[in-house]
Amino acid sequence: MKKLLSLIVLISTFSSAQVYQTFSMHFVRVEGDLEAFEKVQSIYMHKVAQDAVEKGDISFWAFLKRIGMDNIDDEKKKNYLFVQSNRDITAMLSDKNSWWENAPNILSDEEQELVAALEKSYTWTEDSRHIFVDEISIAKGLGSYIQFNFARPKNLNGFISENKSLWKNFFSANMDKMNMVNWGVGRKIAPLSSEWSTVVTWDMFKTLEDLMKYRVGEGPNPPSSKSKMRSYNPDGFRNQIIFQPLKFAVKQ
Repeated sequence: MKKLLSLIVLISTFSSAQVYQTFSMHFVRVEGDLEAFEKVQSIYMHKVAQDAVEKGDISFWAFLKRIGMDNIDDEKKKNYLFVQSNRDITAMLSDKNSWWENAPNILSDEEQELVAALEKSYTWTEDSRHIFVDEISIAKGLGSYIQFNFARPKNLNGFISENKSLWKNFFSANMDKMNMVNWGVGRKIAPLSSEWSTVVTWDMFKTLEDLMKYRVGEGPNPPSSKSKMRSYNPDGFRNQIIFQPLKFAVKQ
């Protein structure tokens, strides 16, 4: 983990960098033995993803679990998420982006047999994949909980512009005080329709308590008086979902 944090801190020293470049959010619904599913992804598929990162086929991969406050499984909701980034659109559309197909070349025969056995105990019932471009981001580390905020602003360009000119400065100055380690804004490029959100922002924290304190407004006062968000995004966020990252793959 120390190596992962060191890498992200190094990336974040470039103030104009878009850390996650072009990235996808792949939401999935899994039913059955969830412990078996998590084992397959966090041990074996992580090994394959890490190989793809080291080769430069992908830039970043994360496996996350949705967190609900009531401990009740809503069968209509996706319960896991994969986030994967590439250096650009060309890399995302490349055959190399389908790194999981290389599993037979990375995993031993014994590991492949274990995966096949575990896969019999759960079912991947539903999924949806969404592609974004990183418009602005700050990465000081990798935290234990992350909140994704989805919106369809009335003025998308204004929404993104204000985040770049106003909110980036606020978070840069105050993230440490809030135990926030990662923040950013992504503009959706596919799929697009009149019903989909067109932008996602994220807030990653060291602990769930830190995230909840942020939600209730504890911490530094935001520059709300300078904001035009009520005009740019009058309907606010459509959905704010909390996930717990279970595994990351970044270049060592």
